[in-house]
Order: sequence, then structure tokens, then C-alpha cells
Amino acid sequence: MKQQPDLSRSPARSRAARRTGTLGAVLLAGAVLVGSALPPAAATGPTPARATTDAAVTQPLATTTSAEAGALDVAVTDISHPVARPGDEVTIRAEVTNTSDATVSDAVAQLTIDYVAITSRLAIEEWATAGLLEPVRGVPVPKSVGDLKPGASKSVSFTYDPGAQTFEGFGARKLAVAAGDASGRLGIARSFLVYDADGLERTPMQLSVLAAVTSPAIDPADPSTAEIELAQQTATGQRLDGVLQVAENAKVSLAIDPDTIGVAAASDDPALIDWSERMTAAAADTTTYTLPSHDPDLAALAHANVRTTGTRSFLQAPREGNWEVPESWRTNLAWPADGVVPDVATLSLAVAAERRQVVVGSGGLAYEGAGTVTGRADLRVPGGTARAAVADSALTRAFLSATDLSGADDGTSAESSTSTKAATSAATPTEGAQRLLAETAAVVTQTPATPPSLLIVAPRTWTPDAEGASKILDELDEAGWVDVTTVDTLFAQDPPDVARAELASRSAAKAELGVSSVRALERARDAVVTFSSVAGERAREIWEPGVTHLIAPLAVAHRADTGLRETLVKQTLEASNALTKQSVSVVPRQDVNFITDKGNIPVRVRNTLNVDATVTVVLRPDHPRLTVDDRITEVIPAGREMDVQVPVRAIGSGDVRVDAHVLTPNGAKINDDSSFQVRVRAGWEELGTWIAAGLVALLFLAGIWRTVRRGRSPYRATSKDVEEATGTAAEAPGSAPAAPADSVAVRAE
Repeated sequence: MKQQPDLSRSPARSRAARRTGTLGAVLLAGAVLVGSALPPAAATGPTPARATTDAAVTQPLATTTSAEAGALDVAVTDISHPVARPGDEVTIRAEVTNTSDATVSDAVAQLTIDYVAITSRLAIEEWATAGLLEPVRGVPVPKSVGDLKPGASKSVSFTYDPGAQTFEGFGARKLAVAAGDASGRLGIARSFLVYDADGLERTPMQLSVLAAVTSPAIDPADPSTAEIELAQQTATGQRLDGVLQVAENAKVSLAIDPDTIGVAAASDDPALIDWSERMTAAAADTTTYTLPSHDPDLAALAHANVRTTGTRSFLQAPREGNWEVPESWRTNLAWPADGVVPDVATLSLAVAAERRQVVVGSGGLAYEGAGTVTGRADLRVPGGTARAAVADSALTRAFLSATDLSGADDGTSAESSTSTKAATSAATPTEGAQRLLAETAAVVTQTPATPPSLLIVAPRTWTPDAEGASKILDELDEAGWVDVTTVDTLFAQDPPDVARAELASRSAAKAELGVSSVRALERARDAVVTFSSVAGERAREIWEPGVTHLIAPLAVAHRADTGLRETLVKQTLEASNALTKQSVSVVPRQDVNFITDKGNIPVRVRNTLNVDATVTVVLRPDHPRLTVDDRITEVIPAGREMDVQVPVRAIGSGDVRVDAHVLTPNGAKINDDSSFQVRVRAGWEELGTWIAAGLVALLFLAGIWRTVRRGRSPYRATSKDVEEATGTAAEAPGSAPAAPADSVAVRAE
């Protein structure tokens, strides 16, 4: 699954915007320059450089320009010696691209290098961000480019010998490659040639680079889509693939969301599994910090006063498959959202959560004096001391401008100059490396004995040009005055005793999830954790996915689309409410007739969970004529319904409204009340028995009386009826029949 970066936001387009500027600004600058007595760009400088030029090209480009200003994009693509030394011949290659809709005829490119070393970081910034028509000091070396059709590009190269100049000392020199036609300059690339004339051994400054490994904005309720999103981010050429390649080939520190690795490791996709294994191996070879699972927005939690302690808090949320975090990964880092300066409330939350080492970027805690100091600061906050690693804004912008393919915000604070951000929005890896070499050389020059330690922070959206980023870091490490190291070495240092810009006590960003939403998610999380106790030893099977779903809208990644996040919050809260209120419930029933003094009322409970639920059923009558003897605890099988017999006693007769409650084993109410009517008739059972017995006796006596009263039936046969029917006379009662003549009497014995 190969993905390509968004070409509409590519560095080439951004470079074009950077180097051309707006047409209005150019025309205004041209109007100011018309009629001025400024000398040509090559008016001053040392002996011309040795270069191959066309005989027809002898004059430098004028700084006045036509309406086609900005038609050419110029980029320095290679400098053979990033740090030139005596005896080196430096080859400088550039690419000139026609970004206009018209052909540029007889285009000319010219190289200019100022021999004066720059030792001020402010001067470096001013040169790098200068406009199209700003003057360039030095002797120009021109070269014909020829005609350039719209969209066409041509490469030019120059061979430069610093030894032929009067270069002295150590530091960066201003380098420019300008391009134009007879009308004037149409494009320019401003870079640096770093020259070390003396070759002295210098105490190196330490430079750390921190990169994040976090998931894209996902919906955990749709795990298949979440896995697809992660697969796209780890595909060749995409963000997480680029971070992996940089981690494998250069010295960077990592801050990893363990859930991201857990999702990849638990996937059925071989590519995702391979990525997770390679990332884990790369993390083992550098300093790696574990972010809270799902990378929640610390500022949003802090501003809502959400608890951060406890095994089931949002900062202790479970990860996919309970992926085991390697023991070598550190767990004490807090990284607030990119693009804003964190406030004291956020740092206080980090300290309370035992994440005292805090990354501060976007210009926060800026040094208010001259020069450069180590990027470490301790800040007293409620609850303790936060140990801050402060990003160097200029180095971070320069690094990102040369390596970030996403074209996203570089993490600079909104208070930063818009023009500065635009001017550094994109550069080639070569330009980025030279800018960083120039910056670090100036830092070491200013404080040669004890150079400071500085930090570059790549934001979570960083989609690196892996080859370019690795090249830059390698060239810095090989320069001789920079030691590219890991972030833990910076945290281990004591902070300099200097004045820094204060942090606001409480300041919420526009993209931050609102307090009411965060608190609603917090209440829902508490409800899920409480409800999960019905599953006993299997409670984890309920609260883990429940908390995972609730933390999703809090992820820093969701700041990019606040509308989608609000929809996710609503859906997540609805799903959580359904889990805690409807999974175990009382089945509605008809009214009940209770006609005894003592007995049971059955309450049918339904369990739709995939685990058995242990619940307690409590009845609450609204009148004392019916009292409940006890609350009954039963285990309701998974996916089944069951009657729970609750013992009650009747004190009197009358109708009673009864509320049925289902509670967790620790007494928390699960569902909303389910009510039914009980018609209580106390003692009616015994009375009914006597009445029934009396009725049976009455029926028995009535039968006897009827028989006696009725007497002999007129339809009964008499003896006379028999004689008439048989033709014989009936014998007198008591007379014996006459014996026949021949019979013999036998005496009875």
C-alpha cells in the first residue's frame, strides 16, 4: 500500500512562494529602487572566484525587476563541501524552475558569496528571510541558463575556491544563487557557505532531535477503519514510515504512543506487523519515551481539572491488546499539543501525573537576553517542579523547512511573525543543512568555552524526507563542533540561571476540546469503571474498551478537525450511556396482586452483556403498608433473563407504587428506575381459605338435606309390580319355601 505525499503542498511549491513573495511587494520595492544610485550587486568583494562562464554573460543581474518578478524558483540542491576548509574546491549546484505561464528567454543564473563571516544568529535569520530584491554583497559568477518554458527546470553548477578569496576565521558566509533575464532578478535562493579557515578543535555543542510516533485521528468504535488509517500512515513515503527510517539511520530520540505500536502488532496485516517490529527495534537503540496511551491532550485535561492519578484515569488508559511497553522506555515525559505555548496549569498536571519532564515548544520559555543558552528550564508549579526541555525555535524551523513533506505548521507559536514563517516554509535538504551548520557555528563562536545544549522538536505531523533528514543530521554530527545526541542528556543538565518569558497561568487554545465536553467524558468514564464491577474478575473486559472509546476524542490528533471531534464526543457519550444504563436492566411487567402477609415479588432482570453479571435487586415501595425484607443478589447469565425473588411483607391493604433498582455489587445504581403497581390485600389469603372451607361445608350439608327431603321416589318398583310382571305371588315375609315330596331333611351340624 504505497501512498504519496500531497504534491499540492510539496516543498517545491512552498519554495516558489518563499522566494517570489507577493507581486505587490516586489513592485513597491522596485519603485523605491528606480533612480537610486545603488551599485550593482557585485560592487564590493575580494578577487573573483574561478568559475566557468559564458563569454556573453559579463554583467550581474540588476536588482530592479519587471512585472515577471518571482517567475523563477531557485533552489540550491547540493554543496560538495558542507564545511569547506583551505584547499577545498566547492561545487555548488542549483536548480532553476520557471513557475510562470510565460517563457523566460535568455535566463541567467549567478552565484555570489560574501567573504565576511556571520557570527550573529540574528544576522543569519535576516539573510535567510530577506526578500527578492534585497541586495547581495560579493562578486557574482554568472552562468547562462537559456530559455525556460513554463514549468521547465534546468540545473546549473558552479565551482568555487574559497582559498582564492580573503576568507579568514571560522563561520558561515552568505551564499546566493540568483536567476533572471534582461529585465532583472526573477528569483533567488539564499544559503550559506560554512568555512573553517583555522581548523581548530572546538568544544562541541550538544544538539538533540525529538520526534513523535502517534496515531492519526481515529474512531476506536470502528477498529477496522482505525487499522486502515494506521496502515496508510505507515505505508512507504508516509509519515510514520518516514519517522521509522530516520530513527533507523540517524540519532533521534522518540516519544511513542504505545497504543500505536499495539494496534500495529495486533494487526493481521504483515506490513503493519513488520513496521511495529522495526520501530520497536529502532526505539531500543535510542532514548525512547512512552507517551500516555492514545496521546491525550494534556491542556484539555488540565483546564477541566480532570484527575490524572489512578490505574483507570485517562493518563493510564489501556492500549490495544495490552501491548507490553519495553522496560527501557521512559515514562516520565509530558508532551503538550504542538503549535501552542503550554501554560502553568498544563505543567502542573504533568507534575501531578509523575511526568515531570516536559517538552516546551512554539517559543515558550524563550530566553530574554542576548545570545543563546542551554534549552533547559525548571519551573515551580502547584504540586512541584517541572523540568522543561525548551525547543530552539530557529533551529526547529530550519530543520522542518528542509525535511517536512507535509507542508504542515512547523509548531511555531501563533504569536510568531507571519513573514518569518512564510520565508522558512520550505527548503532543500542542502539548504537546511547549511542553515543549521551556520546557526550552530554562530552559537559555538559566541560561547566557545561552554557552548549550550539545544533541542529541535519535530511536531506530531512531521512527515519527513527521511533521506534528507538523515543527511542533515549526519552532516551536523560530522561538522566537528556539533554533537548530535539524545534528549536525556539535555534533561540531565542543570538549567542556566537566566530570565525567560513567563508562561500564562491558564490559557486555552481555540482547537482545544471544551471543558464541558471533557468533564462529560470524565463522568462517563467513571460510570463505565463503576458499572464494570458487575463482571467480577472479568471487569477488565468491560472497562477497557469503554475507557478506550471515551479517550479517543481527547487525542491531540483530533485538534485538526474540531467539527468531527464534536460528533465523535456525542457518539461516544451515547454509546457509553447505552453500556451502563441498558446492558443490565429490569424487564417491564404488569401490576402485581399481593394477598398474603409475607411472600416474594419476582423481578425479571435482563443481561445483554457477553459476560455473567452479578447484580443486586432492591425494591422501594412508596408506602409503608408494603415493606421489603432484604435486597437480593443474583448472577444473571450472559445474554439471558432471570427472575430475582425479592422478599416483602404486607402491613395493610391498598395500592402501592414500587420502584425496582438494579445495583452493582458495590451498591451503585445501574439503570433508571422501573416502576410497577402492587395491589396489597393483607390477610386476604387466610380469610379466603376459611371462606372456601365454609362454602365446601355448606355444599355438603345441602346435599344431605336434599336427599332426606326428597324421600321414596314415585318411580321406584314395588313387589306388586314384580308379581304382575312375573305372574307369581310374593311370599310372606319370613316363611320358608315348601320342600319337595322326595326331599330328605338334613340336620344341621
